[in-house]
Amino acid sequence: MAVKKKDPYSTQGLNDKASVQQALASAQYRPGEAVNQAASALEQWQSSRPAGYQSQYQGQINSLLDQAMNQEKFSYDYASDPLYRQYAQAYRQNAHDASTDAAAQAAALTGGYGSSYATSAAQQAYQQQMNGLNSVIPTLYGLALDSYTSEGDLLMEQIGMLNQQEQNAQDLYYRQLDDYYTQLEYKQEAYENAAAQDYAQYTGYLANLNNLYGYYTQQEEAEAARRQQTFNNVMGVLGLIGNVAQMAISGTTGLGSMLSGLAQAGYSMYADSRDFEAARADAAWEQQMQERLRQDSLARQSYEDSTAAQQYQDALAQQRFDNEVTSQKLAIAQGEWALKRSQAQQEAAAASARAASRSAGGSTARSTGGSGSSSRTGSSAASAGSAARTDSAASGSSGIDYQQFARKMRSRGYTIDEIKAMFDAMRGG
Repeated sequence: MAVKKKDPYSTQGLNDKASVQQALASAQYRPGEAVNQAASALEQWQSSRPAGYQSQYQGQINSLLDQAMNQEKFSYDYASDPLYRQYAQAYRQNAHDASTDAAAQAAALTGGYGSSYATSAAQQAYQQQMNGLNSVIPTLYGLALDSYTSEGDLLMEQIGMLNQQEQNAQDLYYRQLDDYYTQLEYKQEAYENAAAQDYAQYTGYLANLNNLYGYYTQQEEAEAARRQQTFNNVMGVLGLIGNVAQMAISGTTGLGSMLSGLAQAGYSMYADSRDFEAARADAAWEQQMQERLRQDSLARQSYEDSTAAQQYQDALAQQRFDNEVTSQKLAIAQGEWALKRSQAQQEAAAASARAASRSAGGSTARSTGGSGSSSRTGSSAASAGSAARTDSAASGSSGIDYQQFARKMRSRGYTIDEIKAMFDAMRGG
């Protein structure tokens, strides 16, 4: 069976003035168990306040935003592209082989001698292969554009993902902080209510002691008055009132002793009352100081909680401002990227069109040159050998003006190595 705890504010057993005086003199407020438990719960909860928010993503977001804001416009030089150089090397080799074959076939038609027809055939074969290189350029531009846009899109996607993670982390933190302050307010209120209720019990106990003290004091005074009245009655009956003083001094009668006892009792009551009131005043002052300290503690705790809550609101406002700045920077970066992306697509499309135009122009030239060669071949088929020898005699060697041919090829953009390869092919034919 559980033992019932003693009520510290019970007045049971205080059956006389002396015991009440002792209880009043020793009365001192001590927080009860409910107050201590509420205070412990509040203190423990205050110590669990979430630390200040530390972003795990903002640094990465700022770095990527700076990268996005400083992203260069699309630029592609196919001549410096290793893949284009590989294509060019392959096309030059194919053009060299085609030129050699064409020159050999033309020479065979002219009896093994070089002629303008052989030169034209070799040139057309070479140019036909090299013009195919132009058709590669749009593809290379497309690859470069895909790489550029993919990198930019990936950068925007990374920023968006990090920004969303940052928002999620902030939302979680502030939900935790809101829960903390909600619970803090609840525990603070619980503590204040428990303290107020407990202190009300203490002040009620003091009021009960004061009432008991007044009751016993009244009883004591009534008893003294009754005794005084009994004494006065006796003296009146005996007619000795006039001689009371003398009898009290001489102490020769029992009535004198009675009077002396009454006087002593009255003095003792007065002295006890004066001493008690002095002690009671000291106790009351101490109780007032305790109550003031308790109120100061509550006010200080309330101030600390209010200060912490204000700091939380300030931090929240600053974080909202930072979020707004980040959102604006992100919107600017996205707008600039959309513009750069569109410009890159337009530039790639224009470059592809230029390459296609050059390729088409080369094809038209080949078509025209081919028709003329066929005509010349048809008209001179019977005397090809003599025509070849005539061309050779006119030129002094092989019938080809190599300087004029070289200047013509240079004007078309061919390199010295490419022209030399054409010479080698034609000479070999």
